Amino acid sequence: MGSLSPEPRFSLGKSLLYSTLIVGAFFALAELGLRLVGVPQPPRPRLLLRLLDVDIDFPFMRPDPETFWSLRPGYRGEFLGRQVSVNSLGLRGPEVAALRPAGRRRLLLFGDSITFGYGVGDKQTYAYRLGALANARGLETVNAGVTGFTSYQVGAWLRRTLGSVAADYASFCIGWNDGTQRPTADRDYARRLERLTDVESALSRLYLFRATQGVLARAAVRSQREAAWQTPRVPLEEYRQNLRAMARDCRAHGVRPAFLALPHRKRAGEPPVRVPYAAALREVARELDIPMLEIGVLAADAPVPDTSELFVDALHLSPAGHDYLARELKEEPVVCTTGFTCRDAQHWGDRPGNFYMIGSMGTAASMALGIALAKPESRVV
Repeated sequence: MGSLSPEPRFSLGKSLLYSTLIVGAFFALAELGLRLVGVPQPPRPRLLLRLLDVDIDFPFMRPDPETFWSLRPGYRGEFLGRQVSVNSLGLRGPEVAALRPAGRRRLLLFGDSITFGYGVGDKQTYAYRLGALANARGLETVNAGVTGFTSYQVGAWLRRTLGSVAADYASFCIGWNDGTQRPTADRDYARRLERLTDVESALSRLYLFRATQGVLARAAVRSQREAAWQTPRVPLEEYRQNLRAMARDCRAHGVRPAFLALPHRKRAGEPPVRVPYAAALREVARELDIPMLEIGVLAADAPVPDTSELFVDALHLSPAGHDYLARELKEEPVVCTTGFTCRDAQHWGDRPGNFYMIGSMGTAASMALGIALAKPESRVV
């Protein structure tokens, strides 16, 4: 007579129930323990944003849901030994009234770390220096540059700024960061970040989620760093689209846009720098009939042997470089060819450097050539 198998103590249903209770109790105790210890929100935004640019680690930066990062309003401190001040609107420099003062015009200068003034003080940036030089002509300048920005970020920053600050003109010096190679483009990264943020908003109250999130974020950063960085932050065609969108947004607010040529250091013996983004900037300026502001010897293709004293590195201007650029923008000779361009230039600001002609046709080229021969140190537009 065979032995009988013992009957199971619990049915399958009870076993699953008890297992669920045990697992639930484990996570509940873990959650309680983490709450008692106190686990702060992990620095996931900063960790993941480092994949795009290390600028998020600068002391004056904060994570931003629309532009990835932006200047921290109210910041006062030193960076690289220079004073950096951020006003309540998140713009570098002194406070700016929402409405421009009566009888004055306002120029917003957008860009990346070149416009922001990486490595120089508040009053050494070309935005500030231009305002000081043009103050007597009734022009107020506002530095809207943010380090690490691409044209994608500037587009969002422009829309936000125009919603809070009245302006007459806006200039854009942007393009170098667009071609930086990263694991994913800015536009795709924004979509991914938005989806992650939606998940976080529902689970961020759980301390267990916070602890796990920090570990996962660091693992994601390590894996992305090991991947090949073969995608520009903003592909060339998207760069063109972003420039067109900026011009469209400016004109919708009654603001006149202008593009600023991209500066680059030159050293004796170095070959000329050819960047497709710089060429695309000029193409879009011609296409949309937007003023293209030249920058004299700071341009990569300038006919000078060495501009090292005007730069602190390959891209960023020294205090002397910022001062040179401000004076170049104020005094650059501009030859106008038609009535339309004359009126546009006069609206931007009548100045001694403007040479007005109506219906000049081909005569403008010969007139500009004569000025260039007489002033070889200046770029003639």
